[in-house]
Amino acid sequence: MRPKKIAVAIGVTLLATAASAADIGWKGWGPRVGISSDPDQFIAGAHFDLGEFTRNLRFQPSAEIGLGDDIVSFYGNAMTAYYFPVKGNVTPYAGAQLTAWLLDFDDEPGPQPFDDDFDDGFNTEIGLAALGGIETRFKSGTRFLAELQVEVTNHPEIKVMAGWTFGKGTPPPTSR
Repeated sequence: MRPKKIAVAIGVTLLATAASAADIGWKGWGPRVGISSDPDQFIAGAHFDLGEFTRNLRFQPSAEIGLGDDIVSFYGNAMTAYYFPVKGNVTPYAGAQLTAWLLDFDDEPGPQPFDDDFDDGFNTEIGLAALGGIETRFKSGTRFLAELQVEVTNHPEIKVMAGWTFGKGTPPPTSR
């Protein structure tokens, strides 16, 4: 067999395996609240459990608004996290989040932090954060999460968030 055909066969096999393991779809949603540092803001929003790409690797985007530090922030986040298979009710997770951050400054004289020098009233940043947290599932099926996000690029240095998820939910990871 030619190397090109072998590569195509391997690629198709890997893609089919990943697709069969994927469980992408609506699993639930919930509110989230927290605080950030630099800018110092109170943050509130909603997240959406959209299932797993593969076993224990969940896609959970969110939208948030931040208020404080003379800035109004709008966040659109695409989070992917690995939920560690452990025995017990508390599941630790770690992952990354890509963020589109839209900022609106109060009318303050002088240069502002995060200002892109365009006089359109808004500034946009794209950022990446590393994150970790815990999730616990209650008997009702509702889940609670506590999360720490640490800046890798241009957005708040640290975010501490808590949230609740309602809906059928992604099943908890199973330990092997």
